[in-house]
Amino acid sequence: QIAALSSTQVHGLTTTQLNGISTTNLDSLSVANLTTTQVAGLTTTAFGALTATQISNLTATEVARLSSSQIGQLTTTELHNLSTTQANALTATQVGALTTTVLNNLTTTQIAALSTTQVGGLTSTQLNNLTTTNLDSLVTSKLTSTQVAGLTTTALGNLTAAQVHIFSAADFGAMSTSQINKLTTTEMAALTAAQAGALTSDQINAMSTGNFDALTSTTAIPALGIAAIPGLTTTEISSLTTTQGNAFTPAQIEAMSIAQLDALVTLVA
Repeated sequence: QIAALSSTQVHGLTTTQLNGISTTNLDSLSVANLTTTQVAGLTTTAFGALTATQISNLTATEVARLSSSQIGQLTTTELHNLSTTQANALTATQVGALTTTVLNNLTTTQIAALSTTQVGGLTSTQLNNLTTTNLDSLVTSKLTSTQVAGLTTTALGNLTAAQVHIFSAADFGAMSTSQINKLTTTEMAALTAAQAGALTSDQINAMSTGNFDALTSTTAIPALGIAAIPGLTTTEISSLTTTQGNAFTPAQIEAMSIAQLDALVTLVA
C-alpha cells in the first residue's frame, strides 16, 4: 500500500516515520516522491536498505546532500549504476568517504571523469590503494601537490609516463627524494624546463646517476634552479656528456663549488 501513496502524501511523512518503516515497505517506496530533506534525513540503516534501483532514481541534488555515512553505505553495484549526472554531483567530502573497496570498483571511465574538486577529496590511503588499472585512469593534473607528495613510491611507480609528464612544476618540487628516484630515465628525459627548474638541491643530490644523466641538455639542465646547483655531486657532473656539460648557464656555473667546477672543467676540456 505504501507504494500507492502520492507524492503529496509521501512528502507528509516525517523523518521518524521514514526511518521506522519496515525494509519491505521502504523498498516499495518511490524515492522519486521523497524530498531532498527527507532523503538527507534517512539513517544509515534506512539508506542502506534502499535498493540499487531506488538509489539510481535519486536526483543530483539529493546525491549532493547525502552524508558521508550514507555514502559509505553505497554498494559497488549502486555506485556503478550512478548516472554521469549523479556521479558529477558527488562532493569532495563524499568522494573522500568512499571505502577503498568501493572506490576500486568504480569503472575506469568513472575514475577518469572525476572532477578536479572530487579528486581533491581523495585521501592518501585511497590513492595509494587504487588498483594499477584505476590509478592509470586518473587524470594526474587534477591532483594537488600535497596528494602527489603523499603517493608511495609503489603508487608513483605504477603511473604511466604520460601521467608523470603532466605533473605541475610544484608537484615535482614537492616530491621526496625517494619518489624522484622512482621515476624512470624516460620520465626524467621528458621533463619540461619548468619541471626541471622546480627540482630541489636535495632531490638532485639524491638522484641516481642514471636519472640525472637522462636530463636533456637543451631544456632541463639550463633550467635547473640556482638554489639546486649545490646539490649536484661531482659524480653526477662527471657522468654527463660534453654536450650536457656545456649546457650549464653562466649563472649556474657561478653557483658551483670548486669541486663541482673541477669536475665540469674536466668533463668539457
